[in-house]
Amino acid sequence: MTDRQSSFGSAMSPRPRIDRGTKRAAVADAAAKVFAERGVAGTAVSDIVRAAGIAQGTFYLYFDSKDDILLAVAEQFVASLGTALESSLPGPEASAPERLKSLVQALGSLAASPANAAMAELLHRPENRALHDRLTDPLAERMFVLVEGIVDQGVAEGSMQVDDLAAATWFVLSGLQGVERAGTPVARMPAALDHALVLALRALGVRGEP
Repeated sequence: MTDRQSSFGSAMSPRPRIDRGTKRAAVADAAAKVFAERGVAGTAVSDIVRAAGIAQGTFYLYFDSKDDILLAVAEQFVASLGTALESSLPGPEASAPERLKSLVQALGSLAASPANAAMAELLHRPENRALHDRLTDPLAERMFVLVEGIVDQGVAEGSMQVDDLAAATWFVLSGLQGVERAGTPVARMPAALDHALVLALRALGVRGEP
């Protein structure tokens, strides 16, 4: 094959196609940064397009509007919280009280993160209550599985005393969720969650500091 044929063949080689979901997520990531910097009201689609390095028309291949991409950003945000909490949890070699404490501390750190605070504040607005509940229900389900596993371990190892595993799990989750529902300021969130943890450990029959 001649050099000319080789060059021609290279020029005609198809460009690698980017998965639609991957591209959509990348644009949403760019939008999340712009929302955090400018706020939702102060962000225009043109700002997102510029941050993502795409054409305006390309944006509308993936999203119908600013509200549409805001929903995608919120979904990614909540999903990432669940993944971060799961990855923060120590293995069963740690005691159940220690694992529950680690989970609550991770929750507090995530809540206090400036990058997360802007999106959390947005979801907590009264006008976004339906969106908040819709997006956080899957997170609550993931949290239930984590906490139920911890309480089950605690019962097996004798560090927790409960009669009803599911009821005890819901009690712990309700206490943690109550901190959020009470409108606790972001700066006070870690301390408030620690207090909820103390109450949960007492209710679970844990003695001493984990």
